[in-house]
Amino acid sequence: MLRFLLVCCFFISFQNHAQNRQKIDSINKLYVQGLNIPQDSIVAIFKKNAERANRIKYEKGEADAYFQLSLVYGYQGKYDLSTENSIKAIAIYEKLNLMDRIADFYAESGYSMKYNDLEKAMKTMQKGKAIAEQNKLDTILKDVYNNYGVLKEINQELDSALYYFEKGLAIKQRHNDTIGIPYSWSNMAGVYGLQGNFEKSREFFNRSLNQRLLWADSLGIAENYTQLGEVFMAEEKWNNAIPLVHQSLPISIKKQYKNLTQYNYKLLSDIYKKLNNTDSALYYFEQYSAVKDSVHSIKVKEKIAALNVEYETKKKQNEILKQRAQLAEKDLEVRRKNTFIFGSLGLAFLLGLLGYLLYNQQKLKNRQFQKEAELKSALAKIETQNKLQEQRLRISRDLHDNIGAQLTFIISSIDNLKFGFTDISEKLGNKLSAISSFTSQTIYELRDTIWAMNKEHITFEDLQARISNFIEHARIASEKTNFTFEIASTVNKNHLFTSVEGMNIYRIIQEAVNNALKYAEASEIKVLIEAKDEKFVLKISDNGTGFDEKNSSGGNGLNNMRKRASDINADIKIASTPEKGTSVTLIIKK
Repeated sequence: MLRFLLVCCFFISFQNHAQNRQKIDSINKLYVQGLNIPQDSIVAIFKKNAERANRIKYEKGEADAYFQLSLVYGYQGKYDLSTENSIKAIAIYEKLNLMDRIADFYAESGYSMKYNDLEKAMKTMQKGKAIAEQNKLDTILKDVYNNYGVLKEINQELDSALYYFEKGLAIKQRHNDTIGIPYSWSNMAGVYGLQGNFEKSREFFNRSLNQRLLWADSLGIAENYTQLGEVFMAEEKWNNAIPLVHQSLPISIKKQYKNLTQYNYKLLSDIYKKLNNTDSALYYFEQYSAVKDSVHSIKVKEKIAALNVEYETKKKQNEILKQRAQLAEKDLEVRRKNTFIFGSLGLAFLLGLLGYLLYNQQKLKNRQFQKEAELKSALAKIETQNKLQEQRLRISRDLHDNIGAQLTFIISSIDNLKFGFTDISEKLGNKLSAISSFTSQTIYELRDTIWAMNKEHITFEDLQARISNFIEHARIASEKTNFTFEIASTVNKNHLFTSVEGMNIYRIIQEAVNNALKYAEASEIKVLIEAKDEKFVLKISDNGTGFDEKNSSGGNGLNNMRKRASDINADIKIASTPEKGTSVTLIIKK
């Protein structure tokens, strides 16, 4: 009876273990680019899968989850996290001697670093290609050849690129790889475009797009829209290219594919520049710069280098440990004989623990259900935040593209009125000039508002760039005035303000400088930002005509500054002496 109970318990445990492995493998086989859920949710799924595999000591499943995480982070432009997870994966693959996974790892790692270090990317991919060819791993080679062709294309070796694309396509068609075939078509189309064969390029891109639309491959669809836009750009058909890039952009933003997002912004900026639409060109270039700075930071590159050094060091240490393990093997053989004797005693102890383990397993299941519920709640919250961010971007685009364009049209129309009618009176001409000037100022204020809307937080560094740009415009408008702008070394430039706080601070500085230029006739204006006693102190001073504080009502400008300071719970002090100048001091608590 006791033996039967033990066999039953063992069978149940083995069956649960096998089912858990199947579940882990099925999640790891998910096609990352084809998942139509937010990228942060995909990260959470594979993190949880890695934890589940680790919990049941399923090393291959854990490594596959890390490998998928490295791909997701790569698409997001988080190269340090991508490198960190890929190193975790390869360490386990090498330990298990899984040649197909090792080949795939080196191939994907090389491909992911193509824009950071092309020479190193080539060498890493060649290592993966050699392992796959040596072991005749067709399922790996079909993607390796395709991605290796991309590196050849980047290196301007177009004939070699086409050769590898065709080799990869042949294997995919042989295995009926309906998801992979569109990638080969897209890459071949890109080479045809570079060779000037635009019709053939467009034909292959459309083949790829139609296949991806059937599979709802979001990232692939976004890439094809961008690529078709590039073909029209190469033919200088700018108006045909614009809608295609605009179809790609919201998909790449939603899927957090930062490399494609920044590339789309750059293409739109270049197109609008060619069409002499300077407002739109500037807007999309600013968006491109913001995404580019977040992806290609020096800190990320330094962290990747450090991770690679750490991996190489650990690898050497493991080789030393392996040699020691071989020496300890003989000693272990002797211990095994002794262990067998004690094993019988341990069996009795294990039977006693069996009931406890079954009880504990049930508790773990309950805890797992609770965590899954928490994860679903977190995913829902993330999705809501993504929708809010998309709405902010849409509103800012509408403000810029619609209202900005309408204001520009008003300025153009007023200028046409002034120069189109020779008999306009001086009073009416002055009135039209005033309206044109006011409309131009409104456009600048609209850009500042869009700038603040597109940021969840604003740092002193962001303010410095914006204020410097404003002062540069002021310097051009008033050549006789000497401007000085300084941020003290004690100020933490990375301190975060909300977008509302940052915008109000910027407007107060802008108002004070404008007052000094328009009314005080100042020859010197100084803007100084300091940190004192857990406070930030912003001082705008001038040597202008000043005014009598006792006999002055303040005017709209001064009242606006006081209102903005009150809105962000800051103190403002305005001091002025006739013929000696004015100073505006804004004190913000940290």
